Amino acid sequence: MKITRVRIHKLHAPLRERFGWSLNWTNERTATLVEVATDDGITGWGDGEAAEETLLRRPDVVIGRSPFEVEAIFDELRVSGGPQERSVAARCGGLDMAIWDVIGQALGKPVARLLGRQYRNRIRPYCTALYRKDWADLAQGLAEEARMWKGRGFHAIKMKIGYGAELDVHLVKTVKNAVGDGVGLAVDSNCAYDAGAALALGAQLEPFHLLWWEEPVLASDHEGYRRLRGQLRIPLAGGETLNLDQLICDYIQTRLVDILQPEVEIIGLTGARRITPLCWLNYIRLAPHNWSTAIRTASILHWTATIPPVTQGLYGWPVTLEFDQTEHPFRDAVVANPPRLEEDGCLAVPALPGLGVQVRPHVVAEFRKELIEVV
Repeated sequence: MKITRVRIHKLHAPLRERFGWSLNWTNERTATLVEVATDDGITGWGDGEAAEETLLRRPDVVIGRSPFEVEAIFDELRVSGGPQERSVAARCGGLDMAIWDVIGQALGKPVARLLGRQYRNRIRPYCTALYRKDWADLAQGLAEEARMWKGRGFHAIKMKIGYGAELDVHLVKTVKNAVGDGVGLAVDSNCAYDAGAALALGAQLEPFHLLWWEEPVLASDHEGYRRLRGQLRIPLAGGETLNLDQLICDYIQTRLVDILQPEVEIIGLTGARRITPLCWLNYIRLAPHNWSTAIRTASILHWTATIPPVTQGLYGWPVTLEFDQTEHPFRDAVVANPPRLEEDGCLAVPALPGLGVQVRPHVVAEFRKELIEVV
């Protein structure tokens, strides 16, 4: 079997209502889907970037090769190397994901069975929502939304902060009171603060018993993370913007955070398989970042199914993943069988071969803004 074509679909859709966070506002949603075709008639799909500049310049890195060379293709595309190269490694996670989809279909097995030992068939996600909107009363708007997600069965919710210490504390207190003790609450400030400001704010947030604080400082402020981790009682999380080498060298080996949140769009399923045992060996929890379509959610479900528990305790925090619930016109529409939250608050790991999603090409075409073909 040989790869004969790669198609990169760039999707776009406007939102009915804008939403924001500490760094920006958005009026749209975008995504990049990658379609990999083979001479055996098998087509795989991925969600994320595909190192398209390299592919267009050197299509032979992928075209004409066996999909079973997925790790070699991944390494040749991502520009591995020393410290100077770690910050410029190409993003090829969407392509890597699509090739794993092909492999799974060819072997008649779900991708989770190929990545390693499958520990679980069902995973309890956390809800990503509670962004800033144009409400007259932001705190009450967030509280009402939080109660809605609790009512839909979520056991944990992540909200945005990073709007200044006084407002952050008020928002967290209001939302925490709205959901009560039965729902875990995490916060994400998207690198809004320096270490000193974060430390002062963290002291005020500690009484709320947060599940974690995501990206309190810049991802590159390693000393800031060490300072916070040494003085706060809130678990720290981060890593969504980093490539594979940065995650391993700067975050895992140094045990910089309590919870690592890699982005599969950047590191691919190949990278995910590599860092999973490293996190386990270093007692770091994995909770993959997820911000795109149901194709990516399915791929992360396969990965999360293979993440071993950090401890053998019966009552430790379960392995989880992010489940974005913000407005998204085509997130679920691009597949016929998107992951759905079930009555027990869990998502089922897809059991069909490959990623187990049935892509709807006509919907992809409906939202497509640009198509790039590599043959």
